[in-house]
Amino acid sequence: MYVVITRDQCNFCDAAKAVLKGAGHSYVEYNVQSPSSKWVLSLLKLANLTTVPQVFGGAGKHIGGHTELIKHLKEN
Repeated sequence: MYVVITRDQCNFCDAAKAVLKGAGHSYVEYNVQSPSSKWVLSLLKLANLTTVPQVFGGAGKHIGGHTELIKHLKEN
Protein backbone atom coordinates (compact mmCIF):
# COMPACT_ATOMS: atom_id res chain seq x y z
CA MET A 1 0.00 0.00 0.00
CA TYR A 2 1.36 3.38 -1.01
CA VAL A 3 0.62 6.82 0.42
CA VAL A 4 0.46 9.73 -2.01
CA ILE A 5 0.45 13.30 -0.73
CA THR A 6 -1.10 15.64 -3.27
CA ARG A 7 -2.69 19.04 -3.82
CA ASP A 8 -5.43 20.29 -6.13
CA GLN A 9 -4.67 20.92 -9.81
CA CYS A 10 -1.33 19.10 -9.77
CA ASN A 11 -0.51 17.28 -13.00
CA PHE A 12 2.39 15.36 -11.45
CA CYS A 13 0.12 14.25 -8.59
CA ASP A 14 -2.44 12.96 -11.07
CA ALA A 15 0.30 11.23 -13.07
CA ALA A 16 1.75 9.53 -9.96
CA LYS A 17 -1.70 8.19 -9.01
CA ALA A 18 -2.25 6.99 -12.59
CA VAL A 19 1.11 5.18 -12.60
CA LEU A 20 0.24 3.37 -9.37
CA LYS A 21 -3.24 2.49 -10.56
CA GLY A 22 -1.91 1.31 -13.93
CA ALA A 23 0.62 -0.92 -12.19
CA GLY A 24 -2.14 -2.43 -10.05
CA HIS A 25 -0.99 -0.89 -6.76
CA SER A 26 -3.39 0.49 -4.19
CA TYR A 27 -2.76 3.81 -2.47
CA VAL A 28 -4.17 6.21 0.07
CA GLU A 29 -4.26 9.87 -0.92
CA TYR A 30 -3.87 12.85 1.37
CA ASN A 31 -4.54 16.23 -0.24
CA VAL A 32 -2.84 19.05 1.67
CA GLN A 33 -5.63 21.42 0.61
CA SER A 34 -8.36 19.24 2.09
CA PRO A 35 -9.55 20.39 5.53
CA SER A 36 -9.27 16.85 6.89
CA SER A 37 -5.66 16.46 5.68
CA LYS A 38 -4.14 19.84 6.54
CA TRP A 39 -2.09 18.14 9.29
CA VAL A 40 -0.02 16.46 6.54
CA LEU A 41 1.22 19.87 5.38
CA SER A 42 2.75 20.44 8.82
CA LEU A 43 4.58 17.11 8.60
CA LEU A 44 5.89 17.92 5.12
CA LYS A 45 7.25 21.24 6.34
CA LEU A 46 8.96 19.57 9.30
CA ALA A 47 10.58 17.09 6.92
CA ASN A 48 11.70 19.90 4.54
CA LEU A 49 9.59 18.44 1.74
CA THR A 50 8.37 21.40 -0.29
CA THR A 51 6.80 19.83 -3.37
CA VAL A 52 4.05 17.38 -4.18
CA PRO A 53 3.45 14.66 -4.94
CA GLN A 54 5.31 12.92 -2.17
CA VAL A 55 5.02 9.15 -2.33
CA PHE A 56 5.68 6.73 0.52
CA GLY A 57 5.88 2.97 0.19
CA GLY A 58 5.41 0.14 2.62
CA ALA A 59 6.56 0.70 6.21
CA GLY A 60 6.59 4.46 5.54
CA LYS A 61 9.64 4.41 3.24
CA HIS A 62 9.91 7.75 1.42
CA ILE A 63 10.13 7.24 -2.34
CA GLY A 64 9.93 10.83 -3.56
CA GLY A 65 7.96 12.46 -6.33
CA HIS A 66 6.59 11.30 -9.67
CA THR A 67 10.00 10.69 -11.29
CA GLU A 68 11.31 8.76 -8.29
CA LEU A 69 8.13 6.69 -8.20
CA ILE A 70 8.60 5.58 -11.80
CA LYS A 71 12.23 4.67 -11.08
CA HIS A 72 11.16 2.78 -7.92
CA LEU A 73 8.53 0.76 -9.77
CA LYS A 74 10.95 -0.15 -12.57
CA GLU A 75 13.55 -1.36 -10.06
CA ASN A 76 11.11 -3.41 -7.99
